[in-house]
Amino acid sequence: IFIAPINQIDADIDAALVDELRRLDGVERAVIVRYVDVLAPDYSDLPPVNLVAPDGDVTSRPRKFDWYDSPYDEYWDALAAGDVIVSEPFAFRRDITRDNNTITLLTDRGPQPFTVAGVYYDYTTDQGAVFMHHATYRAFYDDPFVSAIALDVEPGVEVDAMLDRLQTGPLAGTGLDAQSNRDLRQTAIEVFDRTFAITVALRLLATVVAFIGILSALLSLQLEHTRQYGIMRANGMTPGQLRRFTFVQTGLMGSAAGLLALPVGVVLAVILVYVINVRSFGWTMDISLRPLEFLQAFAVALVAAVAAGVYPAWKLSNLMAAEALRSE
Repeated sequence: IFIAPINQIDADIDAALVDELRRLDGVERAVIVRYVDVLAPDYSDLPPVNLVAPDGDVTSRPRKFDWYDSPYDEYWDALAAGDVIVSEPFAFRRDITRDNNTITLLTDRGPQPFTVAGVYYDYTTDQGAVFMHHATYRAFYDDPFVSAIALDVEPGVEVDAMLDRLQTGPLAGTGLDAQSNRDLRQTAIEVFDRTFAITVALRLLATVVAFIGILSALLSLQLEHTRQYGIMRANGMTPGQLRRFTFVQTGLMGSAAGLLALPVGVVLAVILVYVINVRSFGWTMDISLRPLEFLQAFAVALVAAVAAGVYPAWKLSNLMAAEALRSE
């Protein structure tokens, strides 16, 4: 269960409420996190640093690191020892590497250097973030408040029942909202679906453009080769054979376009992921090449081409030999 203020402008949760939630029956563990913006004197020309300070990890699977010098299960030990980890966009914009692995933050105790123990992949913000253990944060910042709380319920406890208890009990009148992990994940998926809905429109647009292009090419070929088609009809080619001839043409055109698009698409994907994304947002993503996607792309090209040939094939099958050869 994730608990956070409804109004993010006033995003402070009192530590007393955290203690009360931890004492609730059915709560196995409570993880707190503080989100604040702090200044980094060495990067005064960049926006303030987004500092994330949890006292535990709530991820259901291991974080993926760009680089980390110790075994993964030891990175929390490094955080507890006072080191920090930073997100990939943060490291990219501030040129943080294994050799340049120190960042100075302006704290309530003055400027303090922190060792960067690793760089992890994160797509939350293109400005990046610094991940610090909450105990380290409290040692350098006089800030007793919390920004969000994650609760793990004990085995056998119904999450929905716990949500009702929270809303009618400790959270009543606090301006805090509680959501289950399931609802939060569903909301995130819906946001992603809306964000990438444009890609569906772009695929449809590309298909329509291919359809119109092949249709225009076939109509132009018919106009240019009317005499040749007339000779074919005069030599005994039937309307059905002309239709099949047209569909063979369109099928070959679509197949050629589909086969050519596959390597071109891969090259464009590599450029987008490893050049454009890095320069624009500071992050990289994994490229997943699945055979099904290639088959779908080829099938779309082929179907669009054959569909574009329906009207030219019908028009060609109605061509009269005498009409086509009249100018001769």
